Amino acid sequence: MTSVMATILILGGLVACSILGLSIYSYRAMFHPRIRSSEYCKNWGLEEGEYTEAIFALPWEEVEIFSPYSQSVVRGHYLDPRTIPQGSQEYSPAKKSVAGVALFVHGITWTWYGMVKYMQGFLKEGWIVLAIDLPAHGASPQGIQRCPSFGYHEKYVVDDVVAWLKKRMGNQRLPLVLVGESMGAATVLQYAPLAAPQGTSPEQWKVQAIIADCPYSSAAEELDARLKASHIPALLIPPIHWGVNVLLSFLRGYRLEDASPQNAILQSPLPIMLVHGKEDTYVPTWMSEHMAQTRKQAAVGPTELLIVPDAVHAKSAAVHPELWFPAVFRFLKDHIPGSLY
Repeated sequence: MTSVMATILILGGLVACSILGLSIYSYRAMFHPRIRSSEYCKNWGLEEGEYTEAIFALPWEEVEIFSPYSQSVVRGHYLDPRTIPQGSQEYSPAKKSVAGVALFVHGITWTWYGMVKYMQGFLKEGWIVLAIDLPAHGASPQGIQRCPSFGYHEKYVVDDVVAWLKKRMGNQRLPLVLVGESMGAATVLQYAPLAAPQGTSPEQWKVQAIIADCPYSSAAEELDARLKASHIPALLIPPIHWGVNVLLSFLRGYRLEDASPQNAILQSPLPIMLVHGKEDTYVPTWMSEHMAQTRKQAAVGPTELLIVPDAVHAKSAAVHPELWFPAVFRFLKDHIPGSLY
């Protein structure tokens, strides 16, 4: 064997080892991330000024919802604005009647505390709010899925929570809206075809609209974006992607491409509003831009896009609440039937 051939074999071996190592690392980073504690998430939000302690003095109800899909309890925090004491001026609703019900779904590694910055705005507008801890996050046990799946499994858990909410509401004819952030946003988008399949009428829908803040277009494109942001050479990204898919298929039974909000939103007529921070590099802004453009071109349902200046990942509502909330409530008012809103 010549020295040139030996060098080629050594370099090839090093590249193969690098691809294998990066594939394993990427798989673990995506599907076995470090989950933050509830205390950490609460304190982080307080330190960031997303909310104050005053909101936790409100009469929150801690609820437990059994998820048949996850075979575990999903824990959440529920609040009806009609139960807020009159003296709570900061969070007392502007009107006495209930506007609707909003279910909030947090991002990966986080907890329901990440959704408080959205919930306080909905409370002021008279919405009943419920924020859950997804399985294996916060106060919710892991269930049979054991680890995050970028919405592939979580969408069915959301379906179980929606069923619980509808039972809780009883005969109250109120609109039900989903609000998600990051992986939570991608989850509620993937839930859209389950809530309102293509070809159904509004009377048949389980929910009336979706607000998705900083969602990724697919787990596959998010992996590629993170590898690119980490300065991985472009030639290595496809084999690393392939390696992660092999591990995911073997260990979890699905592929990165199966967690695809961009495909799901083309299979449902639900009104969908996408919101994204202009400075988001963790989940690149172009993902929401692309999804909004594709869905508008397909004309499958009402679609709106709000790009928030100066906002990084998951910070749009905190940085510019004067843009976020008016735009969202205007969208809901425009696209939820008047008999419900």
